[in-house]
Amino acid sequence: MLGDTVPGPGRGAGYTLVVSVVAPFSRGSVRLSSAAPDTAPLIDPGYYTDGRDLDAAVAGLRAARELGNAPAFAPWRGQEAQPGADVQDDSALRAYVRRSAHTYFHYAGTCRMGTDDDAVVDTDLRVRGVDGLRVIDASVMPSPVNANTNATVYGIAERAAQILRT
Repeated sequence: MLGDTVPGPGRGAGYTLVVSVVAPFSRGSVRLSSAAPDTAPLIDPGYYTDGRDLDAAVAGLRAARELGNAPAFAPWRGQEAQPGADVQDDSALRAYVRRSAHTYFHYAGTCRMGTDDDAVVDTDLRVRGVDGLRVIDASVMPSPVNANTNATVYGIAERAAQILRT
């Protein structure tokens, strides 16, 4: 009876499946380009510098296609827009994944928290070697989370609030 109570797809309806490597092995970098504080940093996202990430993205794309071809999606399914039905073999899929890579702006880990000498902030979110400065955002995450960073940042902020109240 579900079909009797839920309206079918309207004109122009469709669906989108997106693949994301949420726990990448690749690492990028952020470096100073100059000693001048108003100079933009040099940012290299390092996409797919570790081949395991490219393998995972291609496997994810194949899984998304399989899901998208499920009978339940038939009322909404038209032609595949990207990468397109003609892109099938591993080489073509890898090329598509490489040229379509982009971030969705959930940067994390650029000021890693920790207790070792390479950590930028300590466990109380204080920048090591700089008095009176704390970092309270996604950049202190020691490694990327396997989800949207929003809830984790709330946790960091709550912890920071506790620290600052004491």
